[in-house]
Amino acid sequence: MRSKPLAKLLLVLVGLLALAAPAATAAETLVLTCQVCTELVVTGKGLPASEQVRVSVVDVKTGAQVGDQFNVTTDANGAFVKKIPMDLGDHPTLESTVWKSDGSALVVAAHTRFTAPCKPEDTLSFTGSHTPLLGGLGLALLITGGILVRGSRRAYHPAH
Repeated sequence: MRSKPLAKLLLVLVGLLALAAPAATAAETLVLTCQVCTELVVTGKGLPASEQVRVSVVDVKTGAQVGDQFNVTTDANGAFVKKIPMDLGDHPTLESTVWKSDGSALVVAAHTRFTAPCKPEDTLSFTGSHTPLLGGLGLALLITGGILVRGSRRAYHPAH
């Protein structure tokens, strides 16, 4: 009998807690993309509105900064798009960081792969498939096996 008042009390407490909780805000995002292999597109969203932020790009493989850090001003929605000339064949694995003007980090985005047409230069070249060669060898072995089986049936004549 005491469980009903206790359940009501818990329900009221949960409701008050939900009202006291602050509304969730959109998380910052930072995305690296490319349209061509000579240009990196850095897109930021959910950042402080109409504020200047600093962006850096680092080659994950070498740890070296690629190009100079640059400043960009976000729009009224806290977004920006910046195109940077860069050879993505030389730098296929990049990490970018967005910093506030006071030096504290806002967002870090790591992208380990750029899809075609950007290819790293240190990969092995594709020299072609050996499928026709292996297919021809398999067919030749099948024909040879068939001839040997047929020839062995003709040569074997058991005595009655």
